[in-house]
Amino acid sequence: MNFLQRSVRTAIKTDLSYFEHVRPIRSALVILGVLATAYSRNDVRALLPLGVGMLFAAIADRGTTLQRRMTSMVGALVAVTFGTAVGGLVSANQILHVSFAGFVGLICGLVGVASIPSMTAGILGLVVFTIFSGSPIDLLDWKTNALLMLLGASIMCSTVIAEFAVRALLGRQPTLRGELADESYWTRASDHLHWSDQIILHSIRLGIVIMIATMLEEILSFPHSYWIPMTVAWIARPDRDGTVEKVTLRVAGTLLGVAIAGALLAITPATSTESLIMIGIAAYFVLAFLMPNYAIAVTGITCFVFFLFHLVGYPLDGSIISRVASTLIAAALVLVAIQIGPKQPSEAMDSNP
Repeated sequence: MNFLQRSVRTAIKTDLSYFEHVRPIRSALVILGVLATAYSRNDVRALLPLGVGMLFAAIADRGTTLQRRMTSMVGALVAVTFGTAVGGLVSANQILHVSFAGFVGLICGLVGVASIPSMTAGILGLVVFTIFSGSPIDLLDWKTNALLMLLGASIMCSTVIAEFAVRALLGRQPTLRGELADESYWTRASDHLHWSDQIILHSIRLGIVIMIATMLEEILSFPHSYWIPMTVAWIARPDRDGTVEKVTLRVAGTLLGVAIAGALLAITPATSTESLIMIGIAAYFVLAFLMPNYAIAVTGITCFVFFLFHLVGYPLDGSIISRVASTLIAAALVLVAIQIGPKQPSEAMDSNP
């Protein structure tokens, strides 16, 4: 079987045992409702951090117990709030932007040493740093963006608390605690604190590649060139097999996403109402297929970003080709970087976002 055939099979493979629709539908409706309300009452630029905050908190919503779900979501809330603040603070200075990109990449990689939820929080924090440090649109100030990101994530966290409250009122006796490791965070993290550890090596590589990607962002004249470091943040993984698979799925999902979003924007008026509906639909596909089929989830998040930027008022002319080119550049950087360092045994790491 050649590489193309393997890539196609990987992209279409769907594990329906992970599929659920209740949480994704609820989260998508919350995102749609909050953004629709905010659009009619506030500066439209507020929709970007608000929408991303809600979606990323929902991405971190894992498990079944209240303790497990809130731990994951609050970790993501802290990560994306700090990522937004730091990104905004360094965005105006190229030297700070590049140097902090490497440092933030290293730190966000290191936080994943203890658990999959902490790894997810690190990835999401790094992604928002790349967006808010390199976004080409006229954003609100860094403090306002960070507070809006915090608000969006908090709204999504509150829906989980409300869900468990309703279950209790209906007499369903929801499970509140469990699913967390018995050892403390620091005990689990200490097992990885040596130079030959897979995650430590990954963190060092991630910091270097994010810095290189950010330098390319500053040098290249692509529209939305922040897409290069942002894609690196999404697809880089500690293990080589996991990284190659993520690269394949990310490229496939991005190509499909830009094709769908580009076609819809070309053939429809894409009014504010239509854009809001597409954002809600895209959010559902992100959350419903994040575990069953990552390529479909990437298609969803690409459409989500396209229509959110369109709603904010930034023209997307020329960004389709640049996003594809940026994705391919990021994929090449990650595939080269993963070959650096001693070869580690493959490990199954369920670390999607």
